[in-house]
This record gives sequence, C-alpha cells and structure tokens, in this order.
Amino acid sequence: MSDSKETSASSDHVPVASFSEHLMELRKGLIRSLLACLVGWIIAYWKSADFFKVLIHPVQQAYAYFPQFSSQHVFLQTLEPIEVFMINLRLIFLVGILLASPVWIREIWVFASPGLKSHERGVVFWIFTAGMFFFLLGASGAYFFIIPVALRFLIQYNIGYHLLPRWSLGKYFDFLISFLLAFGCVCELPLIMAALSFFGLVPPTFYSSKRKIAILGIFILAAFLTPTGDPVTQTILAIPLLILFELGIQLSFLAFRHRKTMVG
Repeated sequence: MSDSKETSASSDHVPVASFSEHLMELRKGLIRSLLACLVGWIIAYWKSADFFKVLIHPVQQAYAYFPQFSSQHVFLQTLEPIEVFMINLRLIFLVGILLASPVWIREIWVFASPGLKSHERGVVFWIFTAGMFFFLLGASGAYFFIIPVALRFLIQYNIGYHLLPRWSLGKYFDFLISFLLAFGCVCELPLIMAALSFFGLVPPTFYSSKRKIAILGIFILAAFLTPTGDPVTQTILAIPLLILFELGIQLSFLAFRHRKTMVG
C-alpha cells in the first residue's frame, strides 16, 4: 500500500536537481533567450520600414476618414531631431522581443515546469496559452477597431475647435502602445476569473451574484478607457467587456468543477 503511494507521488514530480544544476540550466536558458532576441532585433532592424508602416497605419486610417486630409501623406510630426531615431529603436526593441517570444517563453517553461506536479503542469500550460491568446485578441481588437475609432473622434474634436490635428510621433507611439497593453490586459479578465475559481480563491457563484455591480463597473471602466463622452461609443466598448465577463463566469464554473474532480 505504501509502495503504491510512493510510486504515485514520485510520478507527480520530476527528479530533483541540485542547486548548481538549476543555475546551469538557468544560465543556458538566458543565453538561448538572448541569442533569440538578438536574431529578432536583427530581423526587426532589417524590416524596420515595414514595421514603421504598421505603426502609423491606424492614424493613416483615421485621417483618411476626413476629405480635407485624404490627399495628404504627412499625418505626424517630429519635435526633436532624434525623435524618429529613438522611436525606431524602441520599435525594433519591442518587435525583436516579440519575434523571440517563442524561444524565451519556452525557456521559462522548461525552467519552471520541473517544480510542478503533473496535473499542475497541464493546468498552468493551458492557463499560460489561453493568457497569450486573450492578450493578442485584445491587442488586435484595439489595433484594428478601437484605436482608429478613438483617433477619428480626437481628430473631429480638434476640428470642432478650429485646430489642426498634428501630433508628434513620440506621443502617438506612447498612445498606441498604452492602448494595446490596456486592451490586451482587459481581455485577460475571463482567464483571471477562471484561475481564481480553479485555485479556490473565489467561488463562481460570487461572480454571478455580483453581476449587476460588474455591469455598472464595466460601463464606468468603458467611460474611463474611451476618450469620447457620448454613450454610444462607451456602449460599443462595454459590450465586449460584458461578453468577456459572462465568458469568465462560464469558465470559472468549468474550472471549479474540474478542480473538484481533481481533488475528489
């Protein structure tokens, strides 16, 4: 009886490595990750002109909506001599890390997974994979839909005050990155809710019982995230957030039931 318990317990763990072996594996993982980032930076530098076009595409799309700007090709301006150079460096740095992400994410997993039990490795793997999916989903939605709409409103707002909307490249870059990160993180909501229920921190019934408060909070968050003051635009943003919240409730119930089967 004790032998079977020992066998099942040993199957849940990878053989324990020494501290020096852990350090050596960490060193190798860091070197491989840095080499992958170096390759990514080289590719990003080689294709920097194409990535720069991707960077300014939302603002071009927003300006094209207005006939008085449709024939112009200059939508942004620089306020410092090295502004374009510094923005290109930041863009190359971010794109290089993104291109190398499959390598350094794998290295993180290889280093951390031996410390997890077999069933924990499966759960953490799927949580991590779903997290990347939801983040990319939110960032893509912001890039293709939310940011052009927000920029279009801001251009119209400037025109309403008889001002010529000409923004600096650096300010636009910060605006774009902040929106991408914000909406990418917001789309992590279902995953966070499911993870809290799986680990027994928040029961799924708590989410469903607080649905009315959550709806109010989502509309307040939508009003905070959008630069517009009209309720139509806030509702357009709030609807995906409501869908994410409802999806989070369903996922939390599934995660909670899965946890009960594992414990049982």
